[in-house]
Amino acid sequence: MAQSVFISSTPFDLALHRKTIMDMLSQPQSGLPPLSVTMALPETALDERLRLVRNAMVYVVVLGMVRGNTETAGTRSLVQLEFEEAQQYSVPTLIYLMDEDEHLVLPKHVDTGAAAQQLADWKAALSQKQHVRFFHSAADLAARLQNDLHLLLKPVLTETAPAPSATPAAPASQAATSAAPAPAASAPASGMKARRYTLTPPRFAFFKEKVSPLLEQKETPVSDTVLQEALEFILAGNSMAAASGLNRGSTLGLEDAIELVRKMELVIIDTVQRHQVKK
Repeated sequence: MAQSVFISSTPFDLALHRKTIMDMLSQPQSGLPPLSVTMALPETALDERLRLVRNAMVYVVVLGMVRGNTETAGTRSLVQLEFEEAQQYSVPTLIYLMDEDEHLVLPKHVDTGAAAQQLADWKAALSQKQHVRFFHSAADLAARLQNDLHLLLKPVLTETAPAPSATPAAPASQAATSAAPAPAASAPASGMKARRYTLTPPRFAFFKEKVSPLLEQKETPVSDTVLQEALEFILAGNSMAAASGLNRGSTLGLEDAIELVRKMELVIIDTVQRHQVKK
């Protein structure tokens, strides 16, 4: 019997992404049990949505730049309610956020005002407490999901697995990184000065406090000098230079550094927006 993978997303702006995932998972996946994709339709009642989430083998949430429909007389979106149900029932969860620097998006598929702020708040909270991945296209999302499912789910034919060798196997996280080559580091060209916003000591201390939970997740020491440089590049909109600096100044691989920078950007954007509202 096929196992259900529940895909939670807004249906119209991410229609291509949903179809791409459906097409990918409809093909036999080597080493995985048969999978069936479940997606709620706009007219699906909330009770039925939550039942499907509880019964899923894996819960997948994909967030673009639209909050989507909300609960009756509430501010939480249906996608957020589905996510909370998956967490309450300990359904294995994979989280994917649209890379807002790289992903092409139509203006009509971008929320503004209160909806945009609520979505930004939730993304920032997810980035601080959960392991998230960023995707830059529908094809990239499907490829990342396929790889993550192979890491998450045990192979079906365990009895045919090769005998263990004398050399210890690489950790799953390392295997995932080596499966697809990371993009080459792009340090600033010789003679060119990368954009950078200078932080005073009090401002650095303020932003350091905001991103500290992200650094604790990585369990990788990052010196104040390296962190300040990264924050200054991020505030200047130079995310690649920030990731390159983190990669050179710590034990983070480039792919992990890029992922950390994306999370830091979400937290910083949310912090700046909140500060502007209070003024």
